Amino acid sequence: MFNLSSSSDNAPPSKCYLTHGALPNHIDPKQPPSKRKPFSAILSQPFTHTVDLILPEELHQLIWGKIESKISNVRYSRVIMPLSALLEGEFFNAYIKSGNILMLSEGRPGIDSVYSLKDGILRLELPKEMYERAGLVGKPIRGGGRKHVKTRYAIEINLRLPSMLHGKKGFERIVWAFKNVLNHSVTWLFHDFKEKNDPSDAQTVSSPIAKHHPLEKTSLPKETRREAVLVPPFDALPNGISSPDLEDEAIDLLEWLSLVALDSPRIRHGDVIDPYLCRYSVPQEDGKTIQDMVQLTWSGLLPAVWIRELFLEVSRATVNFKRGWFVIMCYAFRTEAVDGQDGFTILQLPLRDSAQSQGEAVEQEGGHGNAKPPEYLLWESSSGST
Repeated sequence: MFNLSSSSDNAPPSKCYLTHGALPNHIDPKQPPSKRKPFSAILSQPFTHTVDLILPEELHQLIWGKIESKISNVRYSRVIMPLSALLEGEFFNAYIKSGNILMLSEGRPGIDSVYSLKDGILRLELPKEMYERAGLVGKPIRGGGRKHVKTRYAIEINLRLPSMLHGKKGFERIVWAFKNVLNHSVTWLFHDFKEKNDPSDAQTVSSPIAKHHPLEKTSLPKETRREAVLVPPFDALPNGISSPDLEDEAIDLLEWLSLVALDSPRIRHGDVIDPYLCRYSVPQEDGKTIQDMVQLTWSGLLPAVWIRELFLEVSRATVNFKRGWFVIMCYAFRTEAVDGQDGFTILQLPLRDSAQSQGEAVEQEGGHGNAKPPEYLLWESSSGST
């Protein structure tokens, strides 16, 4: 792993961590990996607002029809409610104690009060004066201002503990703080992991959140085509993490992927621009090819388990073609003012096995046959402050 970071005397440095590795030979769909990369990177980013999937158009035509039928559409809601509503009987029991939901409030980390709920743990980021009035136990955090001045606090409450019950002294203190100090209504994004994908199973009037009149949304992919894109030769990448050239090649490749996602004319075949204005050129220009690309974009509150499912399905389908490759770029909601996650990018490289001819399918669907497992590049980025 490389740390591709920039330094500054006045602000915390932005960081980008690079990982190069190979995917497992076999992945159990019922128990996908969670502790090894790139899967740990996916699961470590619980709040994602945009996912871009970019792949060659020819590959898209061959595999996307099957993948689309396997990938569920993400459904989430926008709802206005106070913190105290989370602790009300029906909502608390159905969604937190026995269910599993994902919630994120409005607000800017380091400036506003920001709340989030994941795996039953409620996190509150508060300014100092609000924290002192609430009377709850937390820890000081950096707010993006002066380095040694702690003006903000973070409180984490595990609402699934056995002691979190109405009538318990510690729980009643939380209820008091939510009703008397943190009592303003805020806008939330809400996702229920147990909600089925059938539209007929939408939130009914009997669901606990229905009384707050949520605005239901479904994240559908937006398809954009990129014609005549100059693609660098992936085979030219150094083989092995110990290669001294891998860091430089990976930075150039990430820049190219970002320009593809932005639909920049600089990566188009036939683009002409005055070098005084821009001197960019595609990496490994001598071995570049021209391909048409497809970009699929999802927006909303996108949970990490859905992103992992998308990655696995595309990976299983892509590995059946020697020259198949794709990239997934995920952009995070910021929940921390300093050293918070900005997102990650995963590029699955074409198979390096030279025994197979270009475009030849692997015999075992979902496996790697006699070829080596596909390699990947993972970039994880975090900015110093918001």
